[in-house]
Amino acid sequence: MIERISDIGNIRKLNEDTYGILEDPRFNLFVICDGMGGHNAGEVASALAKDTVLSSTAKDFHGEHPLEVLVGALYEANRLIHTQAMGERTLSGMGTTVTAALSYGGKLYVAHVGDSSLYQIRDGGILKITRDHSLVQELVDQGKLAPEDAKHHPNKNIITRAVGTNGEVTADTWVLDTQEEDIYILCTDGLTDYLADEEILDAITHHQDQKDSMIALANLAKERGGKDNITLVIFGGEALK
Repeated sequence: MIERISDIGNIRKLNEDTYGILEDPRFNLFVICDGMGGHNAGEVASALAKDTVLSSTAKDFHGEHPLEVLVGALYEANRLIHTQAMGERTLSGMGTTVTAALSYGGKLYVAHVGDSSLYQIRDGGILKITRDHSLVQELVDQGKLAPEDAKHHPNKNIITRAVGTNGEVTADTWVLDTQEEDIYILCTDGLTDYLADEEILDAITHHQDQKDSMIALANLAKERGGKDNITLVIFGGEALK
């Protein structure tokens, strides 16, 4: 099962989110990116990151060290975006979040930079796997901000780590054992800024067709403001290698 949706939202004139899905005989790869930068630079950065992670992983994957291959693809995306931004004035400072999940051999290999999210639904519960690289998350970690106040903080969209904004970047990584009944959700902050984790779980578990659940989630985010682009990729079942 693989479903995806990307909605421009209520305010933005451009959709700077992008997603990528690569179904390979050996593995499946899912990527989500949320770009940032002036003019159309965010759109350029997110698309370049997505394309690079997909192509680089496919080129370098040989069944050994899958996490290293995935992280290497993300670092290659960082290099290409930073180089292009340095060479073109209109793209100066562009960057993007990247959260990538590679399913292979009963495991999910995850590389993450920024404040997009990966969730796991298992046994009727939802778990956020990734941790946001954001100013608000740092305040929460320091005990200076209550988690319930984070979604409404005026600086909630300031991220502390992005792909392409510097010559080097560090990715957070995870290796998860997958189960046949697992459902995984990749999403941008255009969704998580407006919905609690339990609301995401409720929508996923109360719709038989996951496409319907995604539409319901995007519509709810727009009803609550929809100031950002909203993108989701959901995968599970036979999509887990």
